[in-house]
Amino acid sequence: MHMSDPKKHHYVPKGVLKNFTFDKHKKKINFIDKYSGLQLSSSIAKVASEKYLYRFSDGGACLEKSFFGEIDDSGSSIIDKIIRDSSIDKLTFKEQRDLRRFVSAQMLRVPAVLKQLENFEDDISSAFDGEHSIIKENAHTDFLKSILKGVDLYEALLAKKNMAVLVQKNSSQCFVIGDVPVVQRNFGADSTSQASHSMPIIDWDFVALPISPKYLLVYFNQACEVDIRQFALENNDWQFIQADKFIFAASKERLSLELKIYHQNSYRYIESIRPDYIEKYSIKYGDKVEIGPPRLAFTDIAKNQFKDLFSGVSKSK
Repeated sequence: MHMSDPKKHHYVPKGVLKNFTFDKHKKKINFIDKYSGLQLSSSIAKVASEKYLYRFSDGGACLEKSFFGEIDDSGSSIIDKIIRDSSIDKLTFKEQRDLRRFVSAQMLRVPAVLKQLENFEDDISSAFDGEHSIIKENAHTDFLKSILKGVDLYEALLAKKNMAVLVQKNSSQCFVIGDVPVVQRNFGADSTSQASHSMPIIDWDFVALPISPKYLLVYFNQACEVDIRQFALENNDWQFIQADKFIFAASKERLSLELKIYHQNSYRYIESIRPDYIEKYSIKYGDKVEIGPPRLAFTDIAKNQFKDLFSGVSKSK
């Protein structure tokens, strides 16, 4: 590790978080713990970061500066230009590409992706009694290598989509941003994917990132254009659903209200798929209930397919 490498590695760049600050110097931000409801305020330099998150354990180059440095600097400048112009129309070809790389990096760099990899490994181990593994070196190293390989793969997929910036004209209903800020969804049943080290790269129909309380950057397939404004209305709900823990905003009142709405919508979702849970656990509308991350359950057919896959990988080695 180089002595100049920082200890704190920001997985949501300060260049985005500053747009959600509440002070004139753009340094202070409000955030809420979606589990406890605790509200705090802090400097953007102290939030959405982990010590040595992007450092390779073998002493290789630290991605915080060597990889994310240029991506974050250019991406933040382009976002500032979009906000200043209230438009994406003046972006150059290079700026559009750099912005796609910035969004692609944001999709892959959050600690929640590392947790997904670890959970996936646990699911594989449980399904196959520890006989198989998707980890090639160790989870953290695989996570970092998937970022290095995946940014270009996602950038190429985003380049094939339409780009737009949606405006929240109602100042009382501004966008919030979570610690897993890029929303990715498919509207249809079909999707294509490819491997990037241990993590799959999925060609999502819709990818969105709030870049300020007023603006939502979106990439979408043409066939899904009619759905993007509805998805913009649901951004805050998705920020709470997929957040690992924290959601950020300029307004404390907005965060409190959105947490309340999130709990209400979680109740509606549980009621729609497992109404028996409502009675079994005596859940009432408005209770503090959350939607947890999905876990895999393998059918016998899926197990056989994975066994064939693992067998093929072993033979190729």
